[in-house]
Amino acid sequence: MRRSMWLSSEEFLKRFTVALLGDEGIPLIALKMLEDENKSCPFVTPEGCMIYQDRPWSCRMYPVFPVSSKEEGFLIDENSSCLGMKEGKEWTIKEWKKNQGIDIYDKMNEAYKEITFHDYFSASGGGNKLDSGRANLLYKACYDLNEFKKFLFETKFFDIYDVEKEVIEKIKQDEEELLNFGYRWIRFNIFNEDTFRFKDKAMDKLLQAKRGKD
Repeated sequence: MRRSMWLSSEEFLKRFTVALLGDEGIPLIALKMLEDENKSCPFVTPEGCMIYQDRPWSCRMYPVFPVSSKEEGFLIDENSSCLGMKEGKEWTIKEWKKNQGIDIYDKMNEAYKEITFHDYFSASGGGNKLDSGRANLLYKACYDLNEFKKFLFETKFFDIYDVEKEVIEKIKQDEEELLNFGYRWIRFNIFNEDTFRFKDKAMDKLLQAKRGKD
């Protein structure tokens, strides 16, 4: 969405979204609607959608929407003002998704759900809640990708962690790869999963520092 507006992720988030906190301390982002009677979308004009090429999953799926975030199944808004409802053409969900270019959005949403529904937050996993530091880490890695990219490339991150050169090149150029890298970082930093490895020199320094404390 921000690419259609030629904005950085930070600027887009400030201007067009509201940040909320879920029960587990997970930061959630909601689109800031206009302060008019209908709470209109800020990107819809009389000429159409300003960000049509980069419209989000919910807009592509409309007037179809999921039963819930945890269950398979879809409903249709029969009262929708969507002009496509008047065409008389019948679609399967699979056909509609293909027509609207939703496959990549589904793929990224599934990866995001694996983070937000992780066992770390479940009762069996300890019922953990993110503190402000971890919530900020997740916010940058999932939403504020420009800032996350700065964190990676303007610090000693790649001197400390062993990351393949081809991966580094991909996340320089491709935001989808950068987002997947962010999910990987969350798994390492919050869930303590083995998704990163320290470089040998960095590990030696950590061991020396630990011995010094002991």
